[in-house]
Amino acid sequence: MDKVKTRIEKYWNWRSSSYALDVEKSPETEKAWDTTIKTLAKSGQNQDALDIGTGPGQLAFYLADAGFNVTGLDISSQMIASAQKKAKEMQLSIDFRTGDAEHLDFADNSFDVIVSRNLIWTLPNPDLALKEWYRVLKPGGRIIVSDGFWSNQTWRRFYEIPVNLVKGLFQMKSRISLRFFLHYASMMKDLPLYEGVKKNEVQNLLQGAGFNEISSWDIGKYFRSNPYEFDMSIMPSFFIVYADK
Repeated sequence: MDKVKTRIEKYWNWRSSSYALDVEKSPETEKAWDTTIKTLAKSGQNQDALDIGTGPGQLAFYLADAGFNVTGLDISSQMIASAQKKAKEMQLSIDFRTGDAEHLDFADNSFDVIVSRNLIWTLPNPDLALKEWYRVLKPGGRIIVSDGFWSNQTWRRFYEIPVNLVKGLFQMKSRISLRFFLHYASMMKDLPLYEGVKKNEVQNLLQGAGFNEISSWDIGKYFRSNPYEFDMSIMPSFFIVYADK
């Protein structure tokens, strides 16, 4: 693994202890994501699904509950450990494993559904990743991708970090901001979508990888509030796009 991905892995290993599942944000958030994933993924019985960048396993749990045979992949071993622990508590059988989203250790045409949430922005080679995801998706299969333009402008906000740390001394939110800066500041030049990714950019990546029937999900219809703790009326919203092979 190269140095950039090693640093990414290290940050998310640390972040795993404070990364919340949807229901911990609100029951409404969990319901909105559950409905979205199950609707877009369609039938799950006797079908195989891959959750890339699974983190603590949230999208994998929705898919397993819908009847899919699910594999969850993440670069962070501690995220995977967290996901495995939660799956056991929920009595869900999911194959969680560590791996590289840009170099998948799966045969061509392995999965009926692929999902990924908040991963594209942190990939060194998002175009390569989407081509890999296309490769392992079965003909007629579906990909579901969610991300957003997060305004990760660390280099512009460096001066705010000491102030925020004093204001919120020992608060987890301040510690996350500092740790994020320490890990990601040196990688900005290696991550083309570091500040975030827009819906049309992901749609273009999907098209370039070979996907067709590219569509976007009606966020406003299903998400009454923003699950990422910012005001959708004044900040760019997250998005969900989906396409077929």
